Amino acid sequence: MNSTQASKKHPSAALDNIDRTALVLLGMGEEAAAQVLKHFSRDEVQKVTHAMAKLNGIKSENAKGVIQRFFNDFKSHSGIRGASKQYLANTLRKALGNDLAKGLLNNIYGDELRNNMLRLQWVDPDLLAKFIAQEHPQMQAIFLAYLPPDTSASVLSSLPEDYHDELLYRIARLKEIDHEVAEDLNTLIERCIEHVSVSQRAPVSGAKQAADIINRFSGNRAQLMELLKLHDEDVVKEIEDNMFDFMVLGRQPEATIDRLVQEVPVETWAVALKGAEIILQQSVKRSMPQRMAKSLEDEMSVKGALAISQVEKARQEIMQQVRKLADKGEVELVLYQEKTVE
Repeated sequence: MNSTQASKKHPSAALDNIDRTALVLLGMGEEAAAQVLKHFSRDEVQKVTHAMAKLNGIKSENAKGVIQRFFNDFKSHSGIRGASKQYLANTLRKALGNDLAKGLLNNIYGDELRNNMLRLQWVDPDLLAKFIAQEHPQMQAIFLAYLPPDTSASVLSSLPEDYHDELLYRIARLKEIDHEVAEDLNTLIERCIEHVSVSQRAPVSGAKQAADIINRFSGNRAQLMELLKLHDEDVVKEIEDNMFDFMVLGRQPEATIDRLVQEVPVETWAVALKGAEIILQQSVKRSMPQRMAKSLEDEMSVKGALAISQVEKARQEIMQQVRKLADKGEVELVLYQEKTVE
């Protein structure tokens, strides 16, 4: 049986693991899905929530197949339901005594503590630093020790430099924390999340957002910009500065692209054009000699999927070169097509 026949017989097989996870989470409802997402890494949350946003037109039989598969897996792996924390604590104290029970509980719930700390990796490091600044240095050290390393480093950078060494020394000496300290840390985490949810404001760059919208606007950009100037010419200047991104290359004169092709290595183009509009890719290839265009296609094929950060870095390098050439008057840069008269 070929893959087409298999997918017809089992429609849910067309969905990958991330899509299946997204479908199950959507079926759980908001509260249950939120509890599950707490235990995912940042990368996993991004992938799954992106898939949740894209899911559309899933037939009921497909959804039923995915959910049935989930429950079959659950039944085969779950066994007896996990005991509550209080139940385990009481049982272990009776079986092992208080001291041994505390040590075992700390091991069992260390992972729970780390999962709670993962929730804070989304919070701005400056806010986390301000929140823990009044805590005892030992609690600050424990807090940093349980954060993901990249987040912890950013928070440390936002704390006063004169006791970075003391905090790192305290972290280095940590072996374990007892049950009471773990509870204090959990309380601190909850207070931090509550504080952030009340006080944090989402940063918005209005000029950048307006520029991104205009760059993607299919109507008359020039007319729109002229109307905006009637409101405030300084705002329009700020918008124009933010319109200077990789996307504008798709509407540049052929001579501009020709010159840019001479300045930018094929390897850089191969990264920067990943995910770019077909019109822009074709425009760049047309400006290249046939052998160079073939080399570009080969490079893009060999590189395969790339991290967005790599692509953005290559695009920034190209736009820096464009700006230099434009400032020197060596190329004409068109942000939007202006009106012309005969």
